[in-house]
Amino acid sequence: MKRILFVTHNLKGGGIQKITLDTARYHALQGHDVSILALEKGIDFQIDFPCNYSVLPLSSFLLTHPFSALYFALYKVILRHIFPQSELLWGATLYKNLFNSYLKNQQPFDAIFINGARSMNRLHTINQKNVVYSLHLPHVLTHKDDFYYDYLFKKLFTGKKVFTVSDFIRNPIDIKAKKLGVNFNELITIYNPCDKNALLEQAEEQISFNDNFILAVGRLSRQKRFDILIDAYKKSGLKTKLIILGEGNQRESLEHQIQKLNLTEDVILKGFDSNPFKWMKRCDYFVLSSDVEGFVLVINEALACGAPVITTDCGPVTEILTGELKKGIVPKQNVEQLANKMKEFAISPIYPPNSAIDKLSFKVITKEQLKLAEK
Repeated sequence: MKRILFVTHNLKGGGIQKITLDTARYHALQGHDVSILALEKGIDFQIDFPCNYSVLPLSSFLLTHPFSALYFALYKVILRHIFPQSELLWGATLYKNLFNSYLKNQQPFDAIFINGARSMNRLHTINQKNVVYSLHLPHVLTHKDDFYYDYLFKKLFTGKKVFTVSDFIRNPIDIKAKKLGVNFNELITIYNPCDKNALLEQAEEQISFNDNFILAVGRLSRQKRFDILIDAYKKSGLKTKLIILGEGNQRESLEHQIQKLNLTEDVILKGFDSNPFKWMKRCDYFVLSSDVEGFVLVINEALACGAPVITTDCGPVTEILTGELKKGIVPKQNVEQLANKMKEFAISPIYPPNSAIDKLSFKVITKEQLKLAEK
């Protein structure tokens, strides 16, 4: 039995949070002692497995430490805006102290996984041998070149064990690291796992919808570009309903767009559903319209449920959609080509082969992750 800690910024409905929970659940079912630490409050998912869940007590700490509270307010309100992308400078000391206090009250862990760029920024000074950082989206510092951003890049990555969830994310980091002479402890790609059997079991749950439908899933955020999808749906002239699962800060603007296009009967914002797989199994096809993604786990989940997939070229989609499935890829932010592809799939959808995601089993992926932590 191993003791494993997963750290994420919160457990609100998002890809990093979901894969953290799914991986933690797998380890718990294998008999490991699993803990999850969130750096801030917020939970949408149900923790339905044996797990020690904690939230870093930042608020209570600040209430009893006024100078730290003043510093926290200073960096949140002023410093991080004067110096872009600088939370890793201002927040690291505060979060490191709180994190170390948490560890003092725990039995030693065999592996600690700090998931996502936001958590890495806050805890990048934690350099224990068993700590692994994971990145799930392209990192902003790889696209900026001047003394200041180079300094932040070196500060963040030097000496770290890091895995990215696609080559699409890893390659720019690797190129910039070599350019700046930054040495990682390790920098490798480990894909997100996808448990096909578990998904299919959950997909058996019934849905309260009888008509045919096209499906999209994700946070209602600008990155996901549901506005593009809705425009493409309108342009396609399709009569099949479009269902979007998810919640987020773009809901109001999307509702306004739907009303403006007279699609209130055709485009349905169903809200967050912790079991999107029952929808994936029954949809005519699945559409991802994002500007950028780090791994697009949701594509693997749709494929596992047997859904044909249309996606924008928003990241490592060609690492996932191979062979005939590549025909489902369209340029991002191109309403006309997305609309045409949706019309094409309405007539001739491309169904995934059974072997589409076999290499992404939890058994294979978690073994790679633990091997990295134990190096």
